[in-house]
Amino acid sequence: MPNVTRLPAPRRPRPEPLFLFDARRPTQAASADMIEQVITHADTAMRMSGGRCKYRVSAQTVERLIAEGRLEASARRLADLTVIWDETEGQVATVRDDARLRDAAARWAEWDALWDEESFAPEPMTRSFAA
Repeated sequence: MPNVTRLPAPRRPRPEPLFLFDARRPTQAASADMIEQVITHADTAMRMSGGRCKYRVSAQTVERLIAEGRLEASARRLADLTVIWDETEGQVATVRDDARLRDAAARWAEWDALWDEESFAPEPMTRSFAA
């Protein structure tokens, strides 16, 4: 006969853990117009295998285009997008959005700076223990 008096307590549901980099989907998805602007104004293009090409717009280029009046102020988000174009199909294969990674990196920059100080450098030994 099994011992039923020692059953483990049922597990309570736990909330989702908080990670260092909150890399979930961005709150605002990239629109077709944003993808078209990345392809049009891309200053970085990299050939990939399978007839694909990766397009990105740097933050400096976005700022320059905003200053020239060719883009709106809300277009700063274009620097977070990476568009992979399939040249054989003639269409967009993938769009990657790094907005949350950029935000997380900015949140943790001060924390990371704590370990960059010279005060944590080891001090040279001034006398020998063998003496």
